Formats: sequence, C-alpha cells, structure tokens
Amino acid sequence: MYFVNIFRCIQNPKPLLVFVNVKSGGCQGMELISSFRRLLNPYQVYDLENGGPLPGLYVFRHIRDYKILVCGGDGTVGWVLQCLDNVGQDSECQSPPCAILPLGTGNDLARVLRWGPGYTGGEEPLTILKDVIDAEEIRLDRWTVVFHVDEKGDDKSGPNASSSEDNTAIYVMNNYFGIGIDASLCLDFHNAREENPDKFNSRFHNKGVYVKMGLRKMVSRRTWRDFHKEVRLEVDNKVIDLPPVEGIIILNILSWGSGANPWGPEKEDQFAKPTHYDGMLEVVGVTGVVHMGQIQSGLRSAIRIAQGGHLRIKLYTEMPVQVDGEPWIQSSGEVVVLRSALKATMLKKSKGKMKRRNTEPSMVVSPMEISQDVPSSSGPF
Repeated sequence: MYFVNIFRCIQNPKPLLVFVNVKSGGCQGMELISSFRRLLNPYQVYDLENGGPLPGLYVFRHIRDYKILVCGGDGTVGWVLQCLDNVGQDSECQSPPCAILPLGTGNDLARVLRWGPGYTGGEEPLTILKDVIDAEEIRLDRWTVVFHVDEKGDDKSGPNASSSEDNTAIYVMNNYFGIGIDASLCLDFHNAREENPDKFNSRFHNKGVYVKMGLRKMVSRRTWRDFHKEVRLEVDNKVIDLPPVEGIIILNILSWGSGANPWGPEKEDQFAKPTHYDGMLEVVGVTGVVHMGQIQSGLRSAIRIAQGGHLRIKLYTEMPVQVDGEPWIQSSGEVVVLRSALKATMLKKSKGKMKRRNTEPSMVVSPMEISQDVPSSSGPF
C-alpha cells in the first residue's frame, strides 16, 4: 500500500526494473524473485535464466525514466550493461541508472558503490528498494579492450568478445583487466567451476576453492618469472619499463579480488588520486601468488607502474588474460585499451538514511504504463 499511494500522488514516477541471476553466489535468487514480485508489479521482476536481460528491457522500452536493480555478481552487472548498449538506441531511456544487490563471489563493483560485499539475506527487500530510491547517480568509465592476434597465431579470444575477420576481438571492460599470474589463477577457478557447477553454490565455498588453487600454484613449477620480458607496455604513447613482476592488473575501480585495493592508500608520488570516472586507468604489478595473497589480506599493496588513458600492450607469447573475471589463454599479438564511447550510469548507495517524503518517485508502475503488449496483473502495484 505504501507504493500504491506514492504512485497515485505523483506525475513523474521512476519505476524499477529488477533482474535476478539465480545462479550467482549463494543461490538466493528464487527467494528474492518471490519477494520483489510481491512488492512490485510482477512484470518488473525478471529471472535472467529465462532469456537474459533482453525481455525486461524490451518491456521497458517505452518508459522514459526508470531505474534498474541488478541482483547478481559483477559478471551479471556487465551482462546487463552490455544488453543496454545493444538496445539503447531503440529505447526511450538509453542509460537508466543501475543499482546492485551483490549475490556473486567477488562483488568488487558493488563494494565500490557501497552496496556491500555480498547479500546475506538479512536485509528486508523493502529496505533494499528504499535504498535504491535514496541512491546517488554517478558515472562509471568504461573501456574498450581490443585484442589483435599475430598472423602466425590462432585466435584464442574469450567467448564474450565481438570479433571481426582480421583476427581482432573487442571487449568492454568495467572493472579490471589482468595478464599473467592473476589471470592464470582466475582461469583455473573458471575451469573448475565449469567442470562441476553444482559444487560452486555458495560464496564461502567459492572463496575456499580460490585459496586452495592459489596454494597449489605456489608449489607448482609453472611461474611467470619472465613475464616482464614477454610483455611490452606503452601508456599514453610512452614505453614503460616493467619491473620483474609475474603479472599486471589494469584497474578502472579500486577494488579487486573480493574487496582488496591493489593501488593502496594515498601517498606522495607522481600519480593522481584515482577514481572510476576520471578517464584514467591504473596499472599495477604483482610478483606472484604470495604477493597477491598479501594484497587481498591488506598486508601489502601492488607495485604501482603507470596511470593513463590509452594503453598499448604487446604480447610476445601466449598469455592467460582476464577481463572482468572472464579468463582465457590469449595468443601472441597486440592489445589496445582505450576509453569507450559507451557510458554507464550507476547508483551509489547513500551513506546515511535520508528521511523520505511522500513525494518521492515510486518504483512501481502499472501494467498500462509498462506496455500495451503486457496483460494486466492481479498482483500488487
């Protein structure tokens, strides 16, 4: 009834479109779908297992101003943003602001935007909806990552890239991009989950598996000690001499590996204070699995290498890479990272609780407002 009264007393409602990934993290999605459908019009809540984000975006294509709540991990957020890129020109609202209910394992973007390390089920769905109303709109830089394979190499680009006939694959990056030891560990975890998806059904278990894989890598013979000799890095047209590291991580946000900040605290050096909307990327190096563990434990920072808005990387041999947690083995060739023309508007959770007035925009929309194609619902509005 709270939402019904608000909807009737305002002229410009901002309805909410909810996407839930039932496979993310602790598999709490089905319960959330039921709760949100009781509070909202059922046609505002979508299970991503049933056709992905496109059905919901299609239903909302004539809504001029609305918000999105993505219930899932960082990969789910990237999926929704990618679909928004694809349908934006055909929609009344081309860049609706997105909030996150973190259900994944890492949830690094959610942490940066203050939505927390992971939803535990302790917070009432109605409270979550109120937090979305109060949230602040912010811009998120996005980056185009172009992989061009050498003519002699085979194209081994990842599965979510758009590709062309000249062995070029293109990604959009929101969080970070890793090459070397970080991506190698990410690939091991990804392969294990692909082989036994039923075992990866809790956030705690997933993190435990990741730690075990890191320990296994420490005692294995395979290392990336020659990494700095097999990679050439150029930032803003300047060649950067790499220190003896086993991998580099290119950061758009200051959260990596489930909440760690590889860039480290503020200090006096030649680098500017980073943000996720300044048009700059931060490049850091890691010296191995032990160093990565120390970063994730908060004992050390990564090695600051460079900061800039245009990166060119030459891979002299095939390397493990990962873009926003999607890993694969990349053939030798060139990688270019440049600021994307695609933009994202995100919602950052407010620090304090603001007092709500009855003139706040509602997040509930009537079936007629959503689309002429959608039948009326007997559920709550």
